[in-house]
Amino acid sequence: MTRNRKEIFLLIGQKGSGKSFIGTLMDKEFGINFIRVEDWAKKIKKDRDVDNEAYLKQVFEEIEKGIRESLVDKDKIVFESTGLSGYFDAMLEHLTQDFKVITIGVNAEWKTCLGRVKTRDQAIHINVSDDQVKTINEKVREKNFKTDFFIHNEDKTKDELTDELKVIVAQIQNQ
Repeated sequence: MTRNRKEIFLLIGQKGSGKSFIGTLMDKEFGINFIRVEDWAKKIKKDRDVDNEAYLKQVFEEIEKGIRESLVDKDKIVFESTGLSGYFDAMLEHLTQDFKVITIGVNAEWKTCLGRVKTRDQAIHINVSDDQVKTINEKVREKNFKTDFFIHNEDKTKDELTDELKVIVAQIQNQ
């Protein structure tokens, strides 16, 4: 199968590591459309727990469908995930078959992540308890997802993050 040259930048990391912020930066600074997949997850959550299997399956099916639809009229998009679910793995495998997927790991220290989760705009994120953040982030660290690039997002300015992203984008353009 001939690969589509359309590109997906996938930010993978802990809750509170700054994936959404970096996705927004990629949109503003590089014109790579940031797809807020959490919006889709929030719409179908209803009263289910964030670790409910039927919910997770439905979420990743919806994300894959939405990403594919977004790439109909765009050449590059970016979205984010913790990368934990087996449904995530299946979605990633499907997308990789049809598109160029560039993975970027994003992490920060535990206290930084928790502080960010507590102070972020809850209207655009799924609410989770401190214990859920701790559990999710421990699982993300244990899974240790291998990524193409990595950003340690601890106390970095917008400009420092933009500079790191410039290097990543330039390396991808030179491939």
